Amino acid sequence: MGEHMNPKTPIDSRTKLSEETFRRCMDATLVFLKQKDSIRNRELREVTGIEYDQAITFFNRAILEKSLIRQGHASGTHYILPKRSKK
Repeated sequence: MGEHMNPKTPIDSRTKLSEETFRRCMDATLVFLKQKDSIRNRELREVTGIEYDQAITFFNRAILEKSLIRQGHASGTHYILPKRSKK
């Protein structure tokens, strides 16, 4: 039919993250953050085996859900747990 894909809406499986993979990544992140103060994209990929773009998708969702906080920028970006109020 001569249709072409719109380059602004690529279908890219590298950024897809199933609910199961998101939960697995969150569990791994929480275990990691019990031992360290923060986690970086590279560290998440090392412990979970996900791709770079999937890690970005994971961190963006975790931030939206207020599960993690982004600190720093560019190569210095890392993620921490939000401060919990102590009772």
